[in-house]
Amino acid sequence: MDTTTFLIMLSLFSTLSSLVTEGVKNIIFDKANLPYNLTALGCACIIGSAGTAVYYLLTAAPFTASHILCMVLMGFASGLTSMVGFDKLKQSLEQINGKKG
Repeated sequence: MDTTTFLIMLSLFSTLSSLVTEGVKNIIFDKANLPYNLTALGCACIIGSAGTAVYYLLTAAPFTASHILCMVLMGFASGLTSMVGFDKLKQSLEQINGKKG
């Protein structure tokens, strides 16, 4: 995967994951206890990894260890780009660690 393809896929996945996150927020009724940052991160990781897997299937690329690593890294990268700003990332890390901040 070249850099141009990576950046195009990253922008597509981050946009798609923000739309899916908004849909999940509208579907779930218990909005008081739902950490939206972790929801966005989870949706983005799934969309980024699955989207990269679909790209590899369509280009007939074999699923080697490096391609699987790229799938995981694309999931995390799309998660970071969908949570815009350092404050959102910091708040997510605090929520994962269980700190109130």
